[in-house]
Amino acid sequence: MLATIFTLLGNAAWSAQNLAVCVNSKGIAEEAECLSKEIDLKVAKFQKYFLAAQKQESLSGRSAEKLIEAQQTWEKYLRQHCDYLYSREQGSARFRDSAECQLRLYDERINEIWISYLTFFGSAEPVLPDPKK
Repeated sequence: MLATIFTLLGNAAWSAQNLAVCVNSKGIAEEAECLSKEIDLKVAKFQKYFLAAQKQESLSGRSAEKLIEAQQTWEKYLRQHCDYLYSREQGSARFRDSAECQLRLYDERINEIWISYLTFFGSAEPVLPDPKK
């Protein structure tokens, strides 16, 4: 029962973070521009967390090579998956589907980088703030 409650609370928090973007755009061109800007902002946020993770690996005396390799694999997945969503639809819906896919996957990746590389056991402060907040 507790597992169900934690799952529901986690899903509610995740849903609140992923509210629809660019819903007030007027027309397809404005929506596409807005979504593109949102992706650019998300990529910039990702870069901040990813560079911090690379730095943490160096500070810990480890190579960031495996982190970089994993990131390249993830980026290939993002392109293949979100591009597929774009290709399977017709019309303007495909722009939104692909953009929302990218935004969602970047949110997940940023959170994973934060948990895996930028937080510590015990009471030590994380290197960067919780990206979900």
